[in-house]
Amino acid sequence: MKYVILLVILLGAFFIPASVFAQQAIGIFDAQSDIGIATKPGHATYIAQTQQYIITGAGYNVWFDHDEFHYVYKKIKGDFILSCKAELSGFEGIEQHRKVGIMVRKSLDGNSAQVNAVVHGDGLTSLQYRKTAGAMTDEIKAVITHANIIQLERKGTTYTMRVAKFGDPFVTVDVGDLNLGDDVYIGLFAASHNADVNETGIFSDVRLTLPFAGISDNTTPMNLGSNLESLEVASGHREIMYTVPYSIQGPNWTKDGQKIIFNDNKGILSAYSIKDHIATPINTGTVTNNNNDHVLSFDGKMIGLSSGVNQLFILFQLGGAYLFRLRPGARLIYMGGRQMVNTWFFAENAIVNLIFIGYQLKEAKKNVLPLA
Repeated sequence: MKYVILLVILLGAFFIPASVFAQQAIGIFDAQSDIGIATKPGHATYIAQTQQYIITGAGYNVWFDHDEFHYVYKKIKGDFILSCKAELSGFEGIEQHRKVGIMVRKSLDGNSAQVNAVVHGDGLTSLQYRKTAGAMTDEIKAVITHANIIQLERKGTTYTMRVAKFGDPFVTVDVGDLNLGDDVYIGLFAASHNADVNETGIFSDVRLTLPFAGISDNTTPMNLGSNLESLEVASGHREIMYTVPYSIQGPNWTKDGQKIIFNDNKGILSAYSIKDHIATPINTGTVTNNNNDHVLSFDGKMIGLSSGVNQLFILFQLGGAYLFRLRPGARLIYMGGRQMVNTWFFAENAIVNLIFIGYQLKEAKKNVLPLA
């Protein structure tokens, strides 16, 4: 099995009154609260080690003209996509219609207009919505049941639910003309369908995506922010290992599997250590405007990179010794790929083919100068 990083899943949660949590950040969300009048207190915990949200909530239901449940949320403006893996704790609960899911609300009032993508205890998976405060809730059922991958997208006044069982294609339903206002509360929830009982939902791989509001072109600063994530192929579990407020690109595993080399801020290369959880710049001398085209040799001792400053390709040892570069003035168009046997470079009036063979580099001499 191809494997990235293994983590032990922790399901424990400490009980702390909801009022204590109300204005405290929890993971990517700003607060948590019980929704509804005199709702049995719920609680939520974010487990940083596994990046999971454990949410316990009570309440009569999320249905009819009002709701009762426990909510972890933040207030945002405009369009978005919120996705997660959501599952109820335990094989059976007191009520078959206990619920977990993603919810968007106009307000935190129990009778607020809202929309939610929800999975019930009996497997029913649906898009539920209340168009105005105090109105009856409508529902669009998905053609599948027992989904555990949930995504809810807003685009204007249209809300789209995409759901799937892990490993299967998404099933999509949507509702239009649902005006909850530009500023909304968005988050995760758990409801027991029984005012006297608490039920718990387990949420993982929670990702909130917001669209870029500007115009994207070659002059646009790459300041959307980036996550360096690992993915366990068998389970689909994702872990955010490293987060920055700018663009990072081109991750490559080192041969020993202990580091990830990527193009970092302002064109430098950095190596992220799996063990130490830190990213350290790699010494590439005066070549500090790398343009994301880098490739590792099979023995892991050499790396080639392309620089946009002088339009040159540099091959160097990871210890810092430079080996070769294209002649000054050679026009470089990168046509390569990561971890390839053959990496081709088209230069003006010549083709340079760099081939890694059994820890040795064989290079075509034309248009290439030694650097060391």
